[in-house]
Amino acid sequence: MKFKKILKSNIKEFREEKGLTQIELADLIGVSRQTIYYLEKGDYNPSLTLSFKIAEVLKKPLNKIFFLEPIIKSKLESLSLKEVKNIAESINIDYNRLVSLSEIDEKDLSKDFDKELLRKISTALNLEYEDTIQE
Repeated sequence: MKFKKILKSNIKEFREEKGLTQIELADLIGVSRQTIYYLEKGDYNPSLTLSFKIAEVLKKPLNKIFFLEPIIKSKLESLSLKEVKNIAESINIDYNRLVSLSEIDEKDLSKDFDKELLRKISTALNLEYEDTIQE
């Protein structure tokens, strides 16, 4: 089994590091401020051309700006501590074990988590198992 992943970015961090506003970055790369907002939020995957423009303006390599992150990790990290504890309780799994899922190496995924438990976790996170794990 492998994690299915989504494209994430460090655009906001690198933009702020350079002291740029969303509007300033947008002007420098020739897009709207809304495009920058959606890129930073993770709701928009840029074209390769736009990705290179962003890298050029931010003076960072593409692989430092954009990266793939497991969907489960992204979802777990978006929740509050209380929400994660409630989910762990609801599916009868130790809180620390649930949290470890966001950091686990894929080669250990099948060894540490069986398919049924991953289905329960996906459901508790309001995700479809098929959208989070690739068999």
